[in-house]
Amino acid sequence: MTRDFVVGVIFILSLVFLGALTILVRGVPSGSDDLILEVGFSDVSGLKPGEPVRIRGLRAGSIEHIYLDETRGLAVAKLRIWEHLPPRTEYSFKVLAASALGGSYLEYVPGKGELVDPEALVGTASGSLFGEVGSMLAENRDAIKSSLENLDKLLDNLQSGQGIVGGLLSNDEAKTTMLNVIQGMGTIVDDLENGRGILGSLLSDDSIQRQQFDRLLTLLDQEMQFFSSGEGTAGMIFKDAEFQEHVRTTARNVDRITTSLAGTDGIAGRVLHDKTLSQYWMDISVNLRSASEQLNETGQGPLRDLLHDRELRTRMRNAIEAIASISEAIEKGPGTLHSLINNPELYQEARETLTLLRDSTEDLREQEPVSAFFSILFAPF
Repeated sequence: MTRDFVVGVIFILSLVFLGALTILVRGVPSGSDDLILEVGFSDVSGLKPGEPVRIRGLRAGSIEHIYLDETRGLAVAKLRIWEHLPPRTEYSFKVLAASALGGSYLEYVPGKGELVDPEALVGTASGSLFGEVGSMLAENRDAIKSSLENLDKLLDNLQSGQGIVGGLLSNDEAKTTMLNVIQGMGTIVDDLENGRGILGSLLSDDSIQRQQFDRLLTLLDQEMQFFSSGEGTAGMIFKDAEFQEHVRTTARNVDRITTSLAGTDGIAGRVLHDKTLSQYWMDISVNLRSASEQLNETGQGPLRDLLHDRELRTRMRNAIEAIASISEAIEKGPGTLHSLINNPELYQEARETLTLLRDSTEDLREQEPVSAFFSILFAPF
């Protein structure tokens, strides 16, 4: 048994295996119950007899024959469908490329609704895979060209050291800094994993910081529950209708006040807009400031002395105490003033005495000219 004989046997067996595999893959008509359809195409895009027919991705038939129909002006493909799925409304037949290496198949969508006339079936073709890719490249030629130019500029910038990435590629100092940053990040991550630092302790279940943080979250949750239930001031604002009305009333009052201030209504509005009145208030403020400066220790005047002179304050206090003591003695008695104030009879007598004294004084005043005349007359004697 020579080497050539062994190679020939292997070659023949390979052909037999490929033939059997081809028959198995392409399928064999299953009988008279198969559905036979004829579909017209304006372009079959290389579809050949024996190509499969697929429904929802599954092989469900094959192409038996393709011929030209001069009456319809179409290329007609005769199909054998192994399942009884006649075309209905919204059906479609579309020729698709099987792979980038060649080949094609027919995709069949039976559709839904009412049955359609099997004599007027029409399909479409998507063209070859390379043709579609070529069409796509032709349609996007300008965009692809612009992208390639931008890529070329980017590579030039990187090569010349421009930008952050270019600097990292060409600048040793920048690369060292970047490596240090990465090492620092690695140290931070390691600290976090080992529970070091504040963030690391927060990630550790047994740390005091984690327990405090959990308590803080619990308190926040309680506050949010209070807020949702309408407790507290913030909760009342969002839950209590009466409090909301009070807030709205306050807002309206503030708006009314600001509107009044914007106009000339009221003293504040006039002060803001009336220059004469504004100047008057400014003068008053200046005078008040001057008066307050006079009340300081460096100022002058009796009020300043009363505020800062201890001796004067003591004398004033003593005088007030003396007046208080006198008024208390008059109120409690005894004494003439006490009797005059509290005894109506004595008061009446004193009043009559004063009246009599006044009348006597008037009489003396009227008699004074007569007395003076007689004094002059009898002076020589």
